[in-house]
Amino acid sequence: MPKIKYHFDSKTLTFKKVKLVWKEKVKRILAFLLVTGSTAVLINFVFTSFYKTPKEINLEEEREVLLSKYDGLNNRLGELNLIIDDIQQRDDYFYRSIFELEPIPPTVREAGFGGTNRYLDLEGYENSEVIIGTAKKLDVISKKIYVQSKSFDTVIELARNKEKMIASIPAIQPVALKDFTRISDYFGVRNDPFTGKKRMHYGMDFTGPEGSDIFVTGDGVVIEAGYSIYGYGNRVVIDHGYGYKTIYAHLEKVLVDEGQKVKRGDVLGTLGNTGRSTGAHLHYEIKLNRRPVNPINYYFNDISEEEYELMVEACSKRRTPMD
Repeated sequence: MPKIKYHFDSKTLTFKKVKLVWKEKVKRILAFLLVTGSTAVLINFVFTSFYKTPKEINLEEEREVLLSKYDGLNNRLGELNLIIDDIQQRDDYFYRSIFELEPIPPTVREAGFGGTNRYLDLEGYENSEVIIGTAKKLDVISKKIYVQSKSFDTVIELARNKEKMIASIPAIQPVALKDFTRISDYFGVRNDPFTGKKRMHYGMDFTGPEGSDIFVTGDGVVIEAGYSIYGYGNRVVIDHGYGYKTIYAHLEKVLVDEGQKVKRGDVLGTLGNTGRSTGAHLHYEIKLNRRPVNPINYYFNDISEEEYELMVEACSKRRTPMD
C-alpha cells in the first residue's frame, strides 16, 4: 500500500493530503531508476574487478592446464627432433654410404614451407605465440620425416637389388694385367704429354699390345660406342646404374653397339692408339654421380690385397703419360 503524505496548512491549521501531479511522479520514478541503476553498475564493477565468477575461475584453471600441456608437448617435440636428427646422421653417413649414395643436402632436409603466412589463422589470440611455435615445430618434424622416409625408400630399394648392384659396380681391371708396370699413368695431376703443363688426369692408362682384349668392368648398358671428337678416339661409355659410368678410350676396335646390354667380363673392344694418344694404351675412367673417381679403388674383385698395395706403390712412381 503506497504511503500517503500530508502537509500542514497553516491557514486552516489542518493536515491535508499531498496530491502529486504526473510530472512529479515521472521525475520521482526516473530518479529512483537512476539511483538504482547506478548502484547496480557500481556493485557489478566492484565484483567483476575484485571477484571472479565460478565460470571464470574454471576457465582460468583450464587455461593454466593447457599452457602446461603445451610446454610438455614442446619439450617432447624437441626430444623427437633430436632423435630424427640422429637418424638423419646415420642415414647420411652410414646407410647411404653403404650404397655409395651422396648425403641428402641440408638445403633439402631443412627446406622451408610455401605460402606467405601458414599461421595467419593462429594469430590474434592471447597465447598465439605458444600455439604458433608448437605448430612450427610440428611442421619442421613432419618435413624431416617425409624427407627421411623418401631416403629410406631409396636405400630399401637398393638393398632389395643388392645382388644386381654388386654385379653392376665396376669391380675388375679393364685389361688382363698382373704386371703393374704396364700402367703408364694414374688418376691425379700430371704433366700433359702434348703441352707439358700441369693437368688433371681423370683416369688410368694401361699399355699393351694393340688388339688386346678390353673387358667390361661391371654389368650395364652401352650408351656411347664410336669415335669421339674430344680426343678419346674410339670410345665406349657404359652406364652401370646406381650413379656409375665407365669410359674406355683410344680403342683400336669397338665391338659393342649403343643400347646393348653387357655383363662384367664381356669383351667390348680392343686396345689401340686412336685419338689424342702417343702410343697404344687404354684410357679408363669411372664416374660416380657424374664426378670422376679414382679407378684404383675399384679392382676389388680382380686383385688381392697384396696386389693392390703393389699397384698403390707403382702409382707413386709415375710412368710416361700416354694421353
